[in-house]
Amino acid sequence: MRPPRVLIIEDDPGEARALHDLLVWNGFEAQMAATARHGWGRLRTWRPDVVVLDLGLPDADGLAVCRAIKADAQLRDVPVLILTGRVAVMQLVEGLRAGADDYVSKPYDPREVLARLHALLRRGRRIADLKTYHLRWWSFLKTLLPAPFLQALTQRPQELLGPAQVRPLSVVAVGWEGLSARLQEAMRGGRGGAGTLHQALNRHLDMFYESVLAEGGMPGPLMDSMAIAWFNAPLACAEHPVRALRASLAFRERVRRLHQGLPPALRFLPRLALHRGEALVGLMGGGAFRSYLPVGEVIETARRLALLAPAWGIVLSGAFHEAVRGLFPALPWTEAPRFVRMPLYLIR
Repeated sequence: MRPPRVLIIEDDPGEARALHDLLVWNGFEAQMAATARHGWGRLRTWRPDVVVLDLGLPDADGLAVCRAIKADAQLRDVPVLILTGRVAVMQLVEGLRAGADDYVSKPYDPREVLARLHALLRRGRRIADLKTYHLRWWSFLKTLLPAPFLQALTQRPQELLGPAQVRPLSVVAVGWEGLSARLQEAMRGGRGGAGTLHQALNRHLDMFYESVLAEGGMPGPLMDSMAIAWFNAPLACAEHPVRALRASLAFRERVRRLHQGLPPALRFLPRLALHRGEALVGLMGGGAFRSYLPVGEVIETARRLALLAPAWGIVLSGAFHEAVRGLFPALPWTEAPRFVRMPLYLIR
């Protein structure tokens, strides 16, 4: 652990030297700057833990220097102790309003200066520890939460933390032909086979999530051998049906390329469905556990259509087809099961 660093910005050489020697004698590292320009350079290069600032500098007002320090994103957390001969209350108040953390009036008692510096250092360490704590938690959240959720959390947290809302969504559902049977077979065959299958499944899922995120969508977890994603929540997404279609086409093409390097046993054939409608979107759950999810008919319909879709096919509901008509050739799905009571279209 290095000694705490104190930068003294003071134009009086005698005053600066006396304070410098006092600090060094009491275990600090200290450097001196006689002008605001010189002090600013030391701030950038030396990175002190505390700045002792005189308000009467020859090339700039000390208050302006203090404001500049507190306005700088990289320096604003450095505590500033004003050391001045000014005793007028209003001038001291101006210094505190400029962002100074404390002040000592000349002539000063050396014990008071040391005590105030140690107090500022303790406060600075608490702030640094708190920032480190928050950064660690933020890094942890980044590994768990999708990018659109994090973006909404930083930009408009009230939309996530407030009551659920009814939003129009475009939903993508994807399943894989024969996945359940292969998983059961791998688990019966031993731990190694299941692990290899798990790795292959994760590669397919990564491609789905990456394709969705590239278009600004929100991916959901894998459930019952099927994954979903939705567009237009939590962040509003212009032309969300178009984005959902682009994500589906990109995902399917990426899987085709992936399969060129995989053995047949590890190739999962995607079955995709796209639907559009309104859903209740927000934090679902209670005090024990919550998850940000959409709930409604549009989600369930997309899931059911993905179960019916042929391998490599993209099934569009009539409502979704109306929103993307003419963007990509889709023909009426004449082979659709008769019990489905809605117009369906297919992109082969």
